[in-house]
Amino acid sequence: MTQQQVMRKSVSILLLCILFLPITQAAIDSEEGGGELWFSCENKNECSLTEFHTGEASISETVNSASPLNPSTVFIELPMMPEQTEIALIPDVIRELQVDLKYQDDILGVTRPDLQVTLIIAQSTTVIEFEGDSNPTDGMSGPHKVEDYSIEHQGDRLLWPGEEIRILLQFEIDRPGTWVLNLRGSSFMMLDIIWSEDIESRDIDEPSSDGNPMRTELDTMHYGALVEDDRDCWTFEVENHELLRITFVWEEVPAEIEQAHGQPDLILPDRRLAPAPDLETQVTNGETRMTWQWRALPTGEYDFCIGGRLNAFQPYEWIGLVAFEGIGPTSPEQFDYSSWEWQGYGMKGDEYGAVDLSSSSGVMIVVLSLCLLVGLSIELRRDSTSKPVRYGIFIPGVIILMLGGIISPAYSMAGEVQTSDQMSLDELIDTRLDQLWHAAHPNTPASSRALHVGATFGMLDGETLSVRLVADSAWPLDDGRWQLHIPEFYELDFESLIFAKVAQKSYSNPTDDLLDAHSRTFILLAARTLMLDILMLEAMLVVDDLPDSSVINFESKMTTSGSLGLIQDPTWGTRPVDIPEGRWRLMQDNLYPSLISITMLDGVKDDLEFRVQINGGIDHNLMYSSQGVKPSSPLFESQHLWMIAGILLVALGMFIENKRRKKAKVILSDLISENIWN
Repeated sequence: MTQQQVMRKSVSILLLCILFLPITQAAIDSEEGGGELWFSCENKNECSLTEFHTGEASISETVNSASPLNPSTVFIELPMMPEQTEIALIPDVIRELQVDLKYQDDILGVTRPDLQVTLIIAQSTTVIEFEGDSNPTDGMSGPHKVEDYSIEHQGDRLLWPGEEIRILLQFEIDRPGTWVLNLRGSSFMMLDIIWSEDIESRDIDEPSSDGNPMRTELDTMHYGALVEDDRDCWTFEVENHELLRITFVWEEVPAEIEQAHGQPDLILPDRRLAPAPDLETQVTNGETRMTWQWRALPTGEYDFCIGGRLNAFQPYEWIGLVAFEGIGPTSPEQFDYSSWEWQGYGMKGDEYGAVDLSSSSGVMIVVLSLCLLVGLSIELRRDSTSKPVRYGIFIPGVIILMLGGIISPAYSMAGEVQTSDQMSLDELIDTRLDQLWHAAHPNTPASSRALHVGATFGMLDGETLSVRLVADSAWPLDDGRWQLHIPEFYELDFESLIFAKVAQKSYSNPTDDLLDAHSRTFILLAARTLMLDILMLEAMLVVDDLPDSSVINFESKMTTSGSLGLIQDPTWGTRPVDIPEGRWRLMQDNLYPSLISITMLDGVKDDLEFRVQINGGIDHNLMYSSQGVKPSSPLFESQHLWMIAGILLVALGMFIENKRRKKAKVILSDLISENIWN
């Protein structure tokens, strides 16, 4: 062994030792580059997935006894090193996987063998089959590679500390030769880890328990984390007051490990449990702020405890205060929330220059045309003096009149009628609320909740969004297109719709005027999700030409897309099939609000308050004219002109016929007067 080889091996060993030091970070995390796993090997039997390049530039092996009847199978195992120390959210897809595997022999030269890659993440297994290239004359297509490949995690998206990621490579050799696996940047796996957390570093409020609460001051900011079914407890003095308020701010975490946020236990100085408080819940960009408020409690020493549930983790901060009535809105009765109405955040057209739209006037046209045809039936019964006039002018005029005055308007009117497979806006919202009610249930798997909540209006991959809307005007865009203005959007009462659904669905009897946890979760989730759904639907109502009718049929098959928004509750995860992924991403980035804050009062009075802020405007060029937006239209363009043309032809035919008949009568009269038959 040369000195260079000895030095290289020593450095590799040193790096591997560093990996095992206790101060190392998690194998994968949400930091920049935290999802990069590089193939690193010393030899075929010493391989691993590492956070940086190490080991040999490539490994190889010569096979001398392989044949098609007795192929040689090669296994290479790559466990992740170091072991996982943080909890991380595994994505749904592999952003990129590349394996640079080649085979060289004396018969075909350099080829690429068939390869099976097995990805093991905790208890889940994903198998990827790669087809090889045994025809080098066609040119090598490069390494085995996939992008955005689905991970079969069966709904278990979390990688806990101590769990492993492992990759198994398997391929067969059916002729003598040498295989080579290129490393050091040539073979790797990239994962987009959007969330991770070090549990131990966040759980700084320990030790504490019911029997050993931590002594503190009420008005001090407290930081910690509720880990599994722990009980975090504090003891503090409460001075003379009229109102006692304790505010918890829960950090956003994946839904599958989110704590229940149940009512805390406040132990009075006489060791009795304090009465049920009022509750104000505010969700701002994924952060949940819960304020519990008690009235007229005695002074003295209090114990305050919160409890968690198994397999859950969530960091928090909290602070308390005492106050007196009249100092700001400190009780639910003092909050004055009016019903929130849609503000038209998705309307990017200019109201100045808007063109009013109306429904088709087809009924009057059809009635008028039928009356004309009834009158023309008299003419049809009379004998014609000229077949060319009858069949060349009159009959074509009747046909054109029927097409433009009856068939085309009838077609337009049929298009304005809601069909059985269409939904109205009210029906669409009601269906969406039903879906969100089930998604908000505590027993709903987090992956299923994210899938259904994240789908645009709840439409999953392969489903069709079909809704009938009525516009009152079309607003011009800078690029000459039009955006449709829907009055129904501005008539929506989000509060009434959501609370009515709670009254319909909830079977639990609330105690002390407080809603159950399922209902509270649903209300906050539904308010945010409905707002985002309406925002995107409004922004998609763009057409190239001014519509002929105010009735708009939106019908499009939906397909999976990259989502946006919160970790536990993404949004806009499906898109119409005709909108390219790149354009959809631009629309998402430009439409998603910079601030979404929803406050709910839960007590004697239930109310919602919305705060939505969208920074800047959207470039009109980024708005897409989807083929799914289909304004109702007649069968023929300019059907009025068709009707007029038909009437003119019929009138011309009748004029010529009448003129010929008058001429015939004159001739007959002359013949009679001359007594030509006598």
